[in-house]
Amino acid sequence: MIKCKTQNCRNHPVFSSEFCWEHITDKETYRERLREILENRLSLKGANFAKADLSNFDLSRQDLSAANFSRSNLSFSSLFDTDLRNAELLGADFSGSDLTSSNLEGCDLTRSSLSGARLWHANLKNANLIEANLNQCDLWNAKLFNARLWRTNLLEVVSLSKKNFRGRTMRHFNAYRINEKGVMSAEEAYRSLKKHFITSGKYNDASWASFKEKTMERLLLKKKRNPAYLPSLIMDFLCGYGEKPHRIILSSLFVILGYATAYLLLDAILYTPSIEYHMSISDYVYYSGITFTTVGYGDFIPKASSLFRFLAASEAFIGTFMMGLFIFTLARKYSAR
Repeated sequence: MIKCKTQNCRNHPVFSSEFCWEHITDKETYRERLREILENRLSLKGANFAKADLSNFDLSRQDLSAANFSRSNLSFSSLFDTDLRNAELLGADFSGSDLTSSNLEGCDLTRSSLSGARLWHANLKNANLIEANLNQCDLWNAKLFNARLWRTNLLEVVSLSKKNFRGRTMRHFNAYRINEKGVMSAEEAYRSLKKHFITSGKYNDASWASFKEKTMERLLLKKKRNPAYLPSLIMDFLCGYGEKPHRIILSSLFVILGYATAYLLLDAILYTPSIEYHMSISDYVYYSGITFTTVGYGDFIPKASSLFRFLAASEAFIGTFMMGLFIFTLARKYSAR
């Protein structure tokens, strides 16, 4: 790899120069020459601009894929429809820049500043935004599927919603997520998203972020072999941590049908008006339903056996618990937090 011509300097020279940015004596002349190169549409793919001052540059529609802009100054520059795929942007300053429709897929934007930048329709899939500053950054319709957001400043981001995190999975189904390979960092990122959505009044989006946060917490408990993993798994199955009321309805149906099957197999139920009455499947489902809801009309009762009575009592207990959980989940889901 070519090194800077300055003695004992180990840095690489910037594009179209023999020196690194720190050792270019006439930086303004270099900037003018670079502007001429850009006007002639010469390829800058994979070029090195580490630490360079490219503020107020017009880099629109340039192919800058795999280029190195580490700690460079690109503030108030135009990067409209620019290809920056897999570029090295660590610590770069994009403050006030226009990145509309730019392709930043797979970019490393660790500790970069996007404060006040416009990223309308920008592609940030699989990008690394760890510790990036997105204060007042406008992310309208930007794609953030599978992006890494650990310790990213999100509180004052503009136009951010769950929709930004939509992408396709291997099975071609829509999914909404950030990069979850680091479970602890993903949990913290989802928590930050939840706070942002609540502050913005986007309660449905906050519900999604909260559910994902609890999912990451459960995976962390599993990784640590913490006994709290099992209760967390049960709460996910029953109600999606209070964010998915439909799961309680499905779980309740499962419990009612499960108990009805047990009553049927054990021949545990008696029809009080007539001992000789032949029980049908619908009768067992009916008895299970009224026991679950603790209605108990008295037309069907468990036979005189401790086992059968305990079975009915356990279903009534589960039913009471799940109905209370359903009311709590509805209140949490559809009222302001």
